Amino acid sequence: MELLSKALDVKRAASWCRDLNVTEAALSNAKKKGHLSPKFAAHMAIETGADPIYWSALAVAEAEPEGPLKRQLLDRLNRQKTKL
Repeated sequence: MELLSKALDVKRAASWCRDLNVTEAALSNAKKKGHLSPKFAAHMAIETGADPIYWSALAVAEAEPEGPLKRQLLDRLNRQKTKL
């Protein structure tokens, strides 16, 4: 959600939805669930100057069911986190 917060500083949610060709409900659902789809994450990262590979990988990992492998992947990604 850190990336989404940064993205919303750059432009309004309605603009993101138009650019991503999704409804505002899709972005609202992402906020409620607490994670972005890899597509949203990559596009927002590109537009904000962040690393799209890191952020899309994080989105994939966050969508996985809870368990030791997910925790391990998230820990590894957090060690490689790039500046927003």
